Amino acid sequence: MTPKVERLVNLTVALLEARRPMSLAEIRRRTGYYVQGDPESTRRMFERDKDDLRRMGVPVELRDIPFDEDSGYIVDRRDYELPDVALTPDEVAALALALQVSGGAGERLALAKLAARAPDPAGVAATEATRVSVDTEPVDALADAVLRRVPLTFTYRTAGGATARRRVDPYAVVQRRSAWYLVAKDHDRDARRAFRLDRIVDRPREVGEPGSFEPPEDLDVAAAVAGPDAEPVVVELAVDPEVSWAVELRGAVATGRHHGTRPVLRLEALDPVRDRSWLLGFGPDVEVLTPASLREQMAADLARVLAAAEGRS
Repeated sequence: MTPKVERLVNLTVALLEARRPMSLAEIRRRTGYYVQGDPESTRRMFERDKDDLRRMGVPVELRDIPFDEDSGYIVDRRDYELPDVALTPDEVAALALALQVSGGAGERLALAKLAARAPDPAGVAATEATRVSVDTEPVDALADAVLRRVPLTFTYRTAGGATARRRVDPYAVVQRRSAWYLVAKDHDRDARRAFRLDRIVDRPREVGEPGSFEPPEDLDVAAAVAGPDAEPVVVELAVDPEVSWAVELRGAVATGRHHGTRPVLRLEALDPVRDRSWLLGFGPDVEVLTPASLREQMAADLARVLAAAEGRS
């Protein structure tokens, strides 16, 4: 441990254990630091340490000292310490599964500390060791073509399932909502398009020389992957009480009515295109009541999800 790190740790401990704000003179006596040199230089040293602690998230506060004209420093434990984490057996099992995928020894120790006071997850079905393999080659190949400005060709599958060969000038690779996209000029359509990387069927192949094109000066990558704009609609949803909090976070309010046993919530401005995937994520826990057009679209989307899960086209 370096001298500065040791000094910061001891200063934090002293401020945490103090029952009332401590003046700099008291801090000197308690820690044994900030006593070398002239008073001005030791004051500057303390101020630097105090600022370093605050940047690291330690809430060092300046407060009045009771029955004293001076002010002092203290760290309130209520602001410094994390509250107890109450985990259910399912949550412990989910964290353990996540660590099987990506965690290391240090993360497993952290899980043990979190789960020490949690219920035993023995009732949760055990799973075999989980491994996830991520193929980075498509991203690497596209990024290289973007940097070298080389045209590409690849087979692309649309959302509807149709496949076609595309020839593009790749402008950028960008991530949006956990999906990766290639923003490029589609030569066959003579227009700018965004292609989801997980719908590129084969490995992209170079079909030109480096420096074959220049990206447009008005390129707006965020707009290219934002999707089509749609007029927001007012939506009424029958929501299972267990997930109502998640719908309310989006601004939904209770109507006071019920659909069967479920309360009906109202959303004033929902994008019927971009927010459909959010609604689909709730599965049977959220039912669209109005408008009828969105209800029909959601039913069709759910039918496609069910057909895909059952192995039908």
